Amino acid sequence: MNVRKKHFIFDMDGTLSDTGKATAKAIKAVEKRYPLPMIDDSHIRNAMGIGGLDFYRCLYPSVPDDILIKIEPEVDALEHEAVQALGADILFLGVREMLAALVQRGHDLHIASTGSKSHVEGTLHAAGIASFFTSVSSNEPVKIAMVQRIISDSNPQDWAMVGDMFKDSEAARANHILALGAGFGYLAEEDYTLFDAVLRTPGDLLDYCAN
Repeated sequence: MNVRKKHFIFDMDGTLSDTGKATAKAIKAVEKRYPLPMIDDSHIRNAMGIGGLDFYRCLYPSVPDDILIKIEPEVDALEHEAVQALGADILFLGVREMLAALVQRGHDLHIASTGSKSHVEGTLHAAGIASFFTSVSSNEPVKIAMVQRIISDSNPQDWAMVGDMFKDSEAARANHILALGAGFGYLAEEDYTLFDAVLRTPGDLLDYCAN
């Protein structure tokens, strides 16, 4: 079976960017200001990809919503500062080189993220990779529809989706495109079977290039 692809759609948090580093720093700062239990970095990382207030409900299931609503914008602001400070270091090792190689070979790259527009675009610009992408879709809870719009009426066999969570593989399969797991990112080993194949390093994606 020919698995070579011309177009690639990427999730961002946990796939291209190690966003948990910035989010953990922001959350630890906010925990000092509010009556919140202390949580560890692994808990934060496991919740990455859950959008909006549900992210905080996952982290603090016993904390009332009125407090979570207050901390959300504070965490967002502190996270943005941390992302800007990290710059290209927010990316997983080898991601920038992989993206540059794909663009150099003439491939078409897209972002499909459920994160807010300001977060997604801010991270891409801070990391210096915004120019690599033909389109950036964000701020929607359902990734299936995002991917559907991106591929439009083109041939699904020319596309692949790269992500680290169930919603990424789900969006790929619903749109009949190849689902590739970011094993170098936040993809948990128990979720490997959700994907058609798992990338151990960013460079492994080059094996799926059409040229």
